[in-house]
Amino acid sequence: MTLMRALSRVDKEGNIKLPGNIQRAADFKEGQVVELKIIGASKKKSVLITLRGVTR
Repeated sequence: MTLMRALSRVDKEGNIKLPGNIQRAADFKEGQVVELKIIGASKKKSVLITLRGVTR
């Protein structure tokens, strides 16, 4: 079940900027560490981002 959806582009270096509304909804703050996971079947893949903690 999708709670919020946004679009973003991958830049030349492969970076993806998370839109502000997604950051606020997920309560992501500067300096926090997130874990990225690729999930799904071979053609339909999704990226799951999970908050891991705060860096020192």
